[in-house]
Amino acid sequence: MIRDDLVGVIREFTGSIVNPFDLDELLHRLMGHATQVIDAAGAGVMLAGEQGDLEFVAASEQRVVEAEQHQAKLKSGACFEAYATNRIVTVDDLSTDRRWPDYAQRVASLGLCSVLGVPMNAFGQTIGVINFYREAPSHWSPEDVDTAEIITSMGAGYVLSANHLRAQHTLSEQLHAAIRSRDIIGQAKGVIMAREDVNADTAFQMLRQRSQDQKRRLRDLAQEIVADHEVHIDSSGDRPGEGA
Repeated sequence: MIRDDLVGVIREFTGSIVNPFDLDELLHRLMGHATQVIDAAGAGVMLAGEQGDLEFVAASEQRVVEAEQHQAKLKSGACFEAYATNRIVTVDDLSTDRRWPDYAQRVASLGLCSVLGVPMNAFGQTIGVINFYREAPSHWSPEDVDTAEIITSMGAGYVLSANHLRAQHTLSEQLHAAIRSRDIIGQAKGVIMAREDVNADTAFQMLRQRSQDQKRRLRDLAQEIVADHEVHIDSSGDRPGEGA
């Protein structure tokens, strides 16, 4: 049975992911919730950057920020092992673990002792890791691990949704830019047609040829032609010719 506090987090997650959201803010909130549902002193998330290296993103409190940033600097620790192996890493007592001495020493200096690292997966790839910390030596139970995996899946959902929204926004911007380019090029064609007494196809060929000769973007050249024509209209009082 899923605990009531975890149900509350899931409910908030499903409400957030279908609406516009700030990824950093939600990951910070998720880390705060994670400490409650898994009985941890702190939690932090690291995501794979463009070069594949893990980068610190969010944490529940400042000492976890310092632990994760130090780990990122060392490129060594529970988070990096979970990422490299795509396996859950559990350490009941970092003081007795010899795998990452520099990381363990720094974590201990921050008052943290045990760690659980859970890989964050999407589409068959490891995209990050969430670390959960406790202050005293502690055994991570199967229930702890199951709960941590649910929290980590939520985090992966946030990241995927944010990337999807970002891609949609980029596509929308590209479409708007294409429409603006089409409109300004159409206006420039109209100016050339009126000025040179040619049809639309010939006007476009002339515009494109001039763009190639001057090694300039077609849209930039079209914008200049339209602007110059508008200046001429303003100064002469003539009406612009109709474009096709």
